[in-house]
Amino acid sequence: MGVWGCFYRPMEPLNNEQRIDRLETNMEKLEKKVDDGFAETRVEFRAVRGEIGAVNRSLHAMWLTMAIGFGGMSVAMILGFAGILLQHHL
Repeated sequence: MGVWGCFYRPMEPLNNEQRIDRLETNMEKLEKKVDDGFAETRVEFRAVRGEIGAVNRSLHAMWLTMAIGFGGMSVAMILGFAGILLQHHL
């Protein structure tokens, strides 16, 4: 009996209407949090996609510049070797 006295708390049982109202309120709060979270995630994804696009454009520009540079170096090397060969044959 001592144990029951320690843990016993008289509670007024809620009727079904009060329980339903409380659960509906909690569900509305939860739905709002989920909707807000998805909206925030969509905004973040758009920002990340924009950043990825910018990085891709930068990389393509860099690769194009390098390809042109290496192409120019190749032409210069070929012309240089041709010049050397022509000097030795003349």
